[in-house]
Amino acid sequence: MTVLTKRLAAVAALLILAGCGQTGEAEKPAPPTPAEILKKAVPTTAADVFHYAISGGEQSASGVVDSAKKTMTTDFSEKIPDAGFTLTMKFLVVDADSWAKISFGSAPAELGLPKLPKKWMKLDTKKLGADAEKDLIYAGQTDPGFVSTLVEASTGLTEKSPGHFAGTVDLTEATEAEIVEAETLTALGEKAKAVPFEATVDAKGRISTATVRVPAAGKAKAITYRVTYDQYGTAETPAAPTGSAQVDAPKAAYDLLNS
Repeated sequence: MTVLTKRLAAVAALLILAGCGQTGEAEKPAPPTPAEILKKAVPTTAADVFHYAISGGEQSASGVVDSAKKTMTTDFSEKIPDAGFTLTMKFLVVDADSWAKISFGSAPAELGLPKLPKKWMKLDTKKLGADAEKDLIYAGQTDPGFVSTLVEASTGLTEKSPGHFAGTVDLTEATEAEIVEAETLTALGEKAKAVPFEATVDAKGRISTATVRVPAAGKAKAITYRVTYDQYGTAETPAAPTGSAQVDAPKAAYDLLNS
C-alpha cells in the first residue's frame, strides 16, 4: 500500500467514525417561546385592517388601523372631573393628511372654552407641535395599544392554555404605553416591576387582548389596562372627508392640540 493510499484509508476511517453517532435525522428546531409567539402576533404593516380599543389607562381610545390604505382613526374620551365635562377627540389620518373633531360635551359656559366646528377640521401639520405632528401623520403605526412594548418588558411568560399567555410586566420599562401616571409609578415602587400581565391570540395567531392588572398605590386605585384588537379584515375604514364635510381648523384647535 502506497503512502497516499494509507492516508486516504485513514481519512476514510475517521469519516466513518465521525458518522457513527448520527441517526440520519435532521435536528428539529426549538419551538418558539411564548414571548416569540406574542411578538409575532402583534399587527405589522402587512396585517389586515383591524379595530382596536384601549381602556383603563390614562385615556380611553378606540379606532381602526388600515396599513394598506395608510389610514388610522382614533377616538379619545377623557373625563375632566374638576370641570364637570367629558372631552372627546376624534382623529382621522390618511397618509400625510389629518382631520380632527373636538367636543367639550356639556361643559359650563363660564369655563370659556372655544367654540369649534362640528365638521371634520382639516389640520395643517406645519402648525402642529412636534408631538402632535408625529401622531397625526401616518408613519406605519400598527400597534396603538403598545402590546409589543408590554411583551418586551415582560418576564416569566407561559402558555396557560392554548392561545392564553400569562406572566408579569415591568411598568418602568413600558412607560410608552402610558398605563399609569408618573406619580402612581413612583408609589408602586418595586411592585411596578412585576405587574400581572396576560395576553390572548386568536385561531390565526393574531393578538386578541392584552391585559395589565395594576394594584392600588398611594392615592391611585387599582386599574385594569386592556387592549383589544379585533375585526381583522372586516373593520370598515372611514374615507377622507371632502367638500362641505370638512372645514379648515381654526387657531383655537391648534392651541388646544399644541397645549
